[in-house]
Amino acid sequence: MKTNTLARVNAIFGLISGIVLLLAPVVMFMIAVGAAAATEDSDATVGLLTIFSIILSLVKIAILVLGIVAIVYYKDDERVTPAPSVLFIVGGAVGLIPFLGWVGGILTIIGGSLYFGLLKKFEIQE
Repeated sequence: MKTNTLARVNAIFGLISGIVLLLAPVVMFMIAVGAAAATEDSDATVGLLTIFSIILSLVKIAILVLGIVAIVYYKDDERVTPAPSVLFIVGGAVGLIPFLGWVGGILTIIGGSLYFGLLKKFEIQE
């Protein structure tokens, strides 16, 4: 019997990271404008945005990896459909494309919500 730990982690991480990816372009713009207004040193602004972009790229790769791990882990379990894992994989892959990170965020939010729906099936059968 497969446990629901991975599904619970995917649900929580999917919702949180999806919201972050959805709001990241606006936040990065606000950071750039605020840093440019606060300092005349453009290197500080570029460094800050580079660090933020690297963190977002790592989040997108983590979404992709969690989708692959979940589709392999729950391959033979009839309680878990492959739809949320596929949405994680597609969301992580699309999110890595420049200027489409918000689309990956939307797909990740949908995948995380589907994982929350699947948690009810685990509680019924256990």
